[in-house]
Amino acid sequence: MSLIPAAVTIAVALSTKRVALALFSGIVGGAFVYTQGNIGEGFLAIWEYLVISFTDPERLKIVLFIMLIGGLLEIIAASGAYNEFAASLSKKLNTPRKSRLATWGLSMCMFFDDYANVLISGASMRAVNARNGVSPAKLAYMVDVVAIMASIMIISTWASYEGSVMVDAAETIGRKGTLTTFFIASLPYHMYTYLAIFLVLVVAYTGKWFGYSVDKENHLADMEAEERNPKARLIHVLAPIITLVGFAIVALFVSGTFILLQQGKPITLIEILGSAPSVEILILSTMLSTALAIYLLRRDKAIEARVVPKKFALGLKGMIGVSLVIIFATGLSEVSTDLGTGAYVAEVFADFITPQLLPALVFVLSMVITVATGFSWSSMAIVMPIAFQMAMVNQVPEFIPVISAAVISGAVSGEHMIPYSEKAVMTSAACKITPVYHIKTHILQALLVFGAAIGGYLLIGYGWHPGVAYGVAVGVILIVHFAFARENSVKFYLKT
Repeated sequence: MSLIPAAVTIAVALSTKRVALALFSGIVGGAFVYTQGNIGEGFLAIWEYLVISFTDPERLKIVLFIMLIGGLLEIIAASGAYNEFAASLSKKLNTPRKSRLATWGLSMCMFFDDYANVLISGASMRAVNARNGVSPAKLAYMVDVVAIMASIMIISTWASYEGSVMVDAAETIGRKGTLTTFFIASLPYHMYTYLAIFLVLVVAYTGKWFGYSVDKENHLADMEAEERNPKARLIHVLAPIITLVGFAIVALFVSGTFILLQQGKPITLIEILGSAPSVEILILSTMLSTALAIYLLRRDKAIEARVVPKKFALGLKGMIGVSLVIIFATGLSEVSTDLGTGAYVAEVFADFITPQLLPALVFVLSMVITVATGFSWSSMAIVMPIAFQMAMVNQVPEFIPVISAAVISGAVSGEHMIPYSEKAVMTSAACKITPVYHIKTHILQALLVFGAAIGGYLLIGYGWHPGVAYGVAVGVILIVHFAFARENSVKFYLKT
């Protein structure tokens, strides 16, 4: 019964392709399960979960950041600056391969935050890839997967959270350590993360993948650009984006260091980023970037003053769907917690645990709980202490770095399997496709990497060197890719 919210969410998402509705349906289903079918109590529970969803301060900050990004990107697009950006890049990126590899490279450079990565990389490279005949589905696949770089980078908005989850889990088994030591020790074992980014590089180079035909649904209408504006310049795109990224990184370090000095805590890289108010900084960075974009566009007369508020409002409106998904995802996570979904799934998996199978099973468990709850960070918090305890019960404490990475890697893999994860919805919005279309076009790539990662964790569990495990997994991915992948695309042209 605890799996009903996830089952309802998946069923409604696949049948209606409306992810916010699917999450709301999952909350409703979970509320009635929680109240054992009592109608009056069920509606009261639904109301309580919705109140939690719409009043969670952290989620509301994320929503504000996303909507501001939408406004910024819409103002730039309205000026025609993206066309100039695409035209300038197209002089160098004049083949599909070059535009795909450039997309991969840009996403790799946006490692500090996954949300900013998919929104900026997807929107910035959409026109360039369209000019070279790269489908929006393939673009979405590339930026969505490469964005998980944030989970393995010390300089990121993820590192401190992951480290804190490891430290808390270690305390339950009587082990001590710092955020930095636990995080760094886990880095060699993020099997799915490294393999998924590698496969994206292969796809970017070859242009081939396999599975659902990406062009059965034509989204070209959504990608049509404005007419060329002779007053639009390349700087109108580059200056706001560079300002956003640069200010965010500098502000993260400055504010984090200041807070640590005030608290008298040790100053380390991961502690700095963990102390910094990352979402607030991203909001401020976006506001500064928007102000700069408006100033430059008005200075060069690339956009009329009366158009700016209309386009900004249009950008905000375009992100309402994404925002609702993020808000309702809070409620789904909450109802899943109350129903004990994670504990139930973990109990089922515990029956199959052996020391050799522990890394692989923990990896799969973490993925399943992300699918059930729709949020990778909740999976980490649920699975990490259970995994640490399993390591001690099975007398393999040396596996703690491996299973730490397996938890995180499994959690991020789950986001590539469902259309109602926050990142999938943001990616789809940036690339102008639907979340369900996005998932069904790339899920076979994700499943290939997921299977290869399971094999790698099994080899590590049975005592093989990690280098051998990665070598075998990479070999499997390359064999399957070159044996079954196809071009599977047609030309896309912008109407300019």
